[in-house]
Amino acid sequence: MFEEKVREVLGARALLDDNDPRIEQKWEELIALLSEDEDLTLNFLQVCTKTELLFLSEIFEEVAYNLQSEKYIDLLYGLDQRYPDLDLKRSIQIAEEYMG
Repeated sequence: MFEEKVREVLGARALLDDNDPRIEQKWEELIALLSEDEDLTLNFLQVCTKTELLFLSEIFEEVAYNLQSEKYIDLLYGLDQRYPDLDLKRSIQIAEEYMG
């Protein structure tokens, strides 16, 4: 159920042009979903596709701020190692900073 909701919003986000103002709304929906339950979020991130991860990297910081979770950051670094071509390090470092 959780995965379906996240994938539905991600799909809608993927269809939008990068300059479309509606992206903000999709980001807000994703941030709310991924900030609800740390375990569900971590489990989803472990099985999400490379493309899904690329779109989710747009909101790493906000989710990190809301979750305040070292496990979340550790998992992101693991995903960066799994997909080095996505070049997620900078996004992850910013997310870490958001945790204060």
